Amino acid sequence: MSKTYIIGASAIGAQPVFDRETPERVVAYDTHPLSAIMPDLSRYIAPMKSRRMTRIVRLGIMGGMNAMERAGIKAPGAIIVGTGDGCKHSTERFLTNMIEHDEQVPDPTAFIGSTHNSVAGQIALAAGSNVYNYTYLHRGLSFTSALMDGMLHVKEGTRNALVGAVDVITPDFITTQKLSGLWKQGAARNLDVLHSTDRGALAGEGSAFFVLDSEPRGASSVEVLSADLFFDPNGASVERRLNEMLSGSQHKAEDVDLLILGYNGDAIEDRAYDRVRALFPNAAIAAYKHLTGEYYTANAQGAWFTWSALASRSLPVECMLHGNASGPFRTALLYDHFQRKDHSLLLMCR
Repeated sequence: MSKTYIIGASAIGAQPVFDRETPERVVAYDTHPLSAIMPDLSRYIAPMKSRRMTRIVRLGIMGGMNAMERAGIKAPGAIIVGTGDGCKHSTERFLTNMIEHDEQVPDPTAFIGSTHNSVAGQIALAAGSNVYNYTYLHRGLSFTSALMDGMLHVKEGTRNALVGAVDVITPDFITTQKLSGLWKQGAARNLDVLHSTDRGALAGEGSAFFVLDSEPRGASSVEVLSADLFFDPNGASVERRLNEMLSGSQHKAEDVDLLILGYNGDAIEDRAYDRVRALFPNAAIAAYKHLTGEYYTANAQGAWFTWSALASRSLPVECMLHGNASGPFRTALLYDHFQRKDHSLLLMCR
């Protein structure tokens, strides 16, 4: 069976990570939401074309095109995108316009951009590609669904599959989810949020894209050994799924020298990570959501930090909860859950 390698990766978020193998620096925020640092889109799309694009499409195009550029390819063999919230901002614009104008002056641009597969479609147009194009919209499982689809394509012979995820902050999403208790009610410093004793996380947004292939290419190539996802409101099956993943990849818990967890500062939800952490007493422990914020596909940023740790053999010291930030790391495991229901596992090695 063929292997799967990440041969190019790109991320955009609240930290300066775009077009880099490691973060340029760590940015501290005193409040939230944590907005993505937007690069210059003119590098890939002419300004006249991009001015009508929504924020989520811009993040998706820049992430996807930059990942391909870093992998040294011009066209992907497949385009697979995950998004938890989709292009909801365009939907809001279209419906608001319909209501305010008594359904007499519809906004076709907003309507066209409101479909959740707009990001994948726009990447295909930018790359001049007509290959397999698919979008997963499964809340906290969206990115891992896209990644596993990409891995299957590579195992079946597809070369240079582009896989990624993107979500953005919208005013409506912030308001509704604050009422649900997802976000912290007041200001909180992101570098201190993991010490919180209250409920809620910091809201964030961003994109992360990866080019997958069956052959390594360049010094930053990292092998994706296995990925798994499951819905479990009680978290009772997490340890079993972890053990099955490790044994299926011919690894033991002792082989994992870096464990990256999705701690987000919610004192109740973070307890699930404490139980997993106890299973890997010899591993260095890291977190990333205090740097990126929480959102449906934040685990794509976690995958980027995992790839970065293996490719560069180090992580920012601000990520580390235990152990040495400079590794060197050989085998890394990412575990993330969204609201203790949507669970994702990702095992990589160098």
